[in-house]
Amino acid sequence: MASGELAALLEQEIALVEKILECQASVYSTVKEKNWVNLERDIDCLNELSSQFSAMEAKRDSLIAKQGEDSRELLAKLRSSLLKSKVQNFALNTYIETMQNFVRGVLENAVPQRRNVLYSREGKILKPEPQSVVLNKIL
Repeated sequence: MASGELAALLEQEIALVEKILECQASVYSTVKEKNWVNLERDIDCLNELSSQFSAMEAKRDSLIAKQGEDSRELLAKLRSSLLKSKVQNFALNTYIETMQNFVRGVLENAVPQRRNVLYSREGKILKPEPQSVVLNKIL
């Protein structure tokens, strides 16, 4: 009985991770498109799905503790899906970091310095954080 319950729970977790992967792909595309309204919707979706996944994980851990054995094939499939999720997160973080560095470089060249020069403890010149700039045109 517990084995069937564990298998059913693992199947539910795998389906939930697939939904999470779809949401992550949507987050990546909305960030690239700069569609902030849809980004908020997708982040809310991810938060809801991740809380559901956490609850399922707790239930699965208790089932495995009671039973002592687990369905290896389903666990491997779940881990594979989680690895895909990790890769998508890495791709999104890399894209955001690249765009942030690009914008910082553009702003350093385009916006004149309005503040005094800041120095670190070691006496090196610190680069100021980019200032907010509002454009009235879409680039």
